[in-house]
Amino acid sequence: MQERLDSVYITYWSLLDPLCQSQSLPYLRALTGEGYRIGLITFEQPRWRMSPEQRRAKRAELLREGIDWQPLSYHKRPPVVSTLFDIARGSFAAARMAKRSEAKVVHGRASVSSAIATLAAKLAGTRLFVDADGPLSQEYVDAGVWREGSVGHRLTSWGERGAIEAADIVAVLTDHRKREVAPWVGNKPLYVLPCAVDMQRFRPMPERRDALRAELGLSGTVFVYAGKPGGWYDTEEMLAFLAVAKQRFEELTLLLLSGEDPVAFTSLCEEAGVPFVWRTVPPSEMPSYLGAADVGLCFLRPFPSKLSCSPIKLGEYLACGLPVVSTSGCGDYDALIRGESAGVVVPNSERGAYPNAVRELETLLRDPDLHARCRRAASRWVGLEEVVSPRYGEIYRSLAAPER
Repeated sequence: MQERLDSVYITYWSLLDPLCQSQSLPYLRALTGEGYRIGLITFEQPRWRMSPEQRRAKRAELLREGIDWQPLSYHKRPPVVSTLFDIARGSFAAARMAKRSEAKVVHGRASVSSAIATLAAKLAGTRLFVDADGPLSQEYVDAGVWREGSVGHRLTSWGERGAIEAADIVAVLTDHRKREVAPWVGNKPLYVLPCAVDMQRFRPMPERRDALRAELGLSGTVFVYAGKPGGWYDTEEMLAFLAVAKQRFEELTLLLLSGEDPVAFTSLCEEAGVPFVWRTVPPSEMPSYLGAADVGLCFLRPFPSKLSCSPIKLGEYLACGLPVVSTSGCGDYDALIRGESAGVVVPNSERGAYPNAVRELETLLRDPDLHARCRRAASRWVGLEEVVSPRYGEIYRSLAAPER
């Protein structure tokens, strides 16, 4: 018989995916630190494949931490059908794990995993925690992956609502999404759990700043962007903003931190006349590289789904003491940035507003308390130990208090 578990947690990410590393494992480790034992089901993509030896070592490491990891294979083709196959297979695997371990709750993170968790909880007769994140159905329409009303869009939207209605407790990323799904939840508990940042890892590192700037050839006011080009992120508008900023700041450099092909950025930077430095940085080095910059950037396209998002890059910038420049409509960050004076919110797709935004930023950068204030804001709003882990603990205590 499998060792007793308190819950089975399902994510559609691979174990080594940075999202799983930053937005699943830290939460689970916080829970195991309180005495919970967690079953973890992931869906492994070729990009994050481990050798059999690496997989055995990782499984043993997680078991020592109180996490029983079961990897499943992720399927991509044919579209929709492959995801339905993963949902069916994942549901039976999670239900089997929950039954054998006598787990009290099945916990799904994001849309596909929540569908799996909903079916698994019914099969195993456990309670259900839907950690819903944003609406994947709308995100795929916004990104041009699906047409509104297509089979994929309708199935996903139906599954998202069904999971939320079936759950014993629901969590979402933003207050906007909370108001949106409240009618489906009824009187059940509904939490806001933003993407969290580990304040111990992401912090100012003044001892490395000057050396790293010299090594990278960074000069003047350094703006940093961490992540992929395009998609939901409006790379063109970000460079248009920097072209305006370049007229105001005496010297300016853009630091791009991404594992993607730099070609997508290169032509835009050259066209805008913005000098840039490109680096692919391992997650362990990301705090140091962010600390070499002066301002963090996050320009999103004006899509409806972005009102429900919580970009982790913004929390990481702020935790490293960087003020941010973000477009409006970015989840709860509009309220955070304005309320905490932690940066500038630029009206989305309004280039006429860029000169005023640059002047506002220039004034803000003269504030001696700015960097400390940004870090305090991150701690109060999205800190892992300060905000998100305590809320997870509260949810788990109500669903699956560990047996002592």
